[in-house]
Amino acid sequence: MSKEIKDKKEEILGSFAENTEKNLNFYFGNKIDIIYNFGKDIFFELNYEDLPDVLESLKNNPDFNFDVLSSIKYRKSSNFLLIVLFSYEKSITLNIKIRNSVSYLNFDLNDAIGLLKKIFKFSPYYSNRDYIKDINNDLIVFSQIPETLDTFDLYVSLNKDLIKNAYICDEISRYNADIVFNCKEINKIISMVNNLDYKAGIYPELCFCLGIENLLQIKLPKRAVYIRMLLCELFRLACHLSYIISMSMILKNMTIFNYTLMEREKVLNVIEIITGSRIIPNFIRIGGVSKDIEESTLDLLYKLIPQLYKNLRKIEDLFSSDVVVLERLRNKGIIDNKKAKTIGLTGPNLRASGIRFDLRKSDNYLLYRDFAFTVPLGRSGDSLDRIFIRFKEMYQSLKIISAVIGTMPLGAVGKMINPENLDLIPSKVISTVECPHGIFKMFIEIRENKDIQIIPIGPTKNNMIACEMALIGFSADDLLPVVSSFGIESPEMY
Repeated sequence: MSKEIKDKKEEILGSFAENTEKNLNFYFGNKIDIIYNFGKDIFFELNYEDLPDVLESLKNNPDFNFDVLSSIKYRKSSNFLLIVLFSYEKSITLNIKIRNSVSYLNFDLNDAIGLLKKIFKFSPYYSNRDYIKDINNDLIVFSQIPETLDTFDLYVSLNKDLIKNAYICDEISRYNADIVFNCKEINKIISMVNNLDYKAGIYPELCFCLGIENLLQIKLPKRAVYIRMLLCELFRLACHLSYIISMSMILKNMTIFNYTLMEREKVLNVIEIITGSRIIPNFIRIGGVSKDIEESTLDLLYKLIPQLYKNLRKIEDLFSSDVVVLERLRNKGIIDNKKAKTIGLTGPNLRASGIRFDLRKSDNYLLYRDFAFTVPLGRSGDSLDRIFIRFKEMYQSLKIISAVIGTMPLGAVGKMINPENLDLIPSKVISTVECPHGIFKMFIEIRENKDIQIIPIGPTKNNMIACEMALIGFSADDLLPVVSSFGIESPEMY
């Protein structure tokens, strides 16, 4: 795609955001507070009593058409309720913070969801559904060693041997985010946000730093941006390889398991050379990265790319030639494109359903627009598509890494910024990245006392909803392969 076409596309998408902001002011000017426009994310506050009318218009009015409920985030300790709506057509997200007109009263989340379910079909999935454990108990699968099954329990009701209903309980992964993310020290936050994604910790770091940089209008050195992209794609590779490892364990194919484990080790070793850590990088900084990459490391990686590509092809061929594996995955756990959109899926699970949406393509995100790569798509949205879409994405990641190394500019890798001296005035910002599991956002609020509150909004809940729906009607023998195919990771903080 030529630069002129890319610029024209960005101009059109930017006008969508501007028009949406104008329409919000026109229709709801007397009901909403000041609107913050962060490009692809629009934020405003709304009184609870005005919520039903506004949501009805946002979904059904053709000037808006925000028909996807993407997330609901509720913090009881701070009386905070955030409703996130999305439009695939406009590629814009509305982030609505709900105010209680009586400040000393807490929200009743069930009441709010009761209002939402009249407009958005899947809103009850965001309520506390632990009571379902007492109903769906014909089959109970507790958390297991494979990485995609180790953060939740499964409760299933059966009709003979077919799954009638399923509930994914993530109670074992929940902990109090307020203990961690009400903090004044930026460097301390950067070192802790890795907990939000233990497979790809670079993305929460990047998301937080991008938010603060956008807030302060900090322009990054080009080499620093390239290094960030390089690490993002390395972590994407490592994360997808972990997914393949988990699937091979579930499918009991130890040949694929061993081959993939060796390739992941190679990627993790490079990550460790660059960041000093294989899992928790603590590498991104406000204004750049913590240190430069040596030329010898880039040479090592450049030589490794053809080997990785060749071996990934071999692993994919092993998958596609195993008749037993194909039989267990093909036409199982189907999420078609209409259902995927309605649920609000993002990332590889969305693209497996045939919907071409990738933040690296649709947004001026880092400098991905300077590199040629394709967004692979699946056909039927079944468990097999969800596996092969990740293979295709790994090939594209290798292509991006090769291009980044080949065009790596010289220069600084950061700005001389002391986070303790940053003049952070009370404000709000929303930051978004494309992580290996889907779209990951952070709502960042700088408070009067200089505390920084973070509300993470990740893809995990949407993947869980899709998984529960995909299981219905299939045999209990299909349970573990289908669940594992969604790559559900540890939930973002509550």
